[in-house]
Amino acid sequence: MKLKFKLHSEVYIYCSLNTNPFSEDEILFSFKEKECKTFLVPKAVAEKHNVSFNQLWAFISVETFTSLSAIGITAHISGVLSKENIPCNMIAAFHHDYLFVPLESAKKVMIVLSK
Repeated sequence: MKLKFKLHSEVYIYCSLNTNPFSEDEILFSFKEKECKTFLVPKAVAEKHNVSFNQLWAFISVETFTSLSAIGITAHISGVLSKENIPCNMIAAFHHDYLFVPLESAKKVMIVLSK
């Protein structure tokens, strides 16, 4: 399967909080862990709420339809990026997969994944 990728212009941050200062529309992704909640929000939203963060993340979507039961997509992407020593956080949604990579690596990621 040949995957197509899109680099989005908005920059995101991850944060870990005990309370939620964000509106539902401001949150791209959240996950409840036993320690607290993890939120993935645009950098501007975090700054608006005075939420601290330590790293900026680029948002890349897999534009090719991916099924939740598809085999090997995450392994393929993470394998390609690990050979380049690039960290990648993947999120699977119903229709597509999404990658979050360090902002400074975004352009290189797009080149490497398009090969």
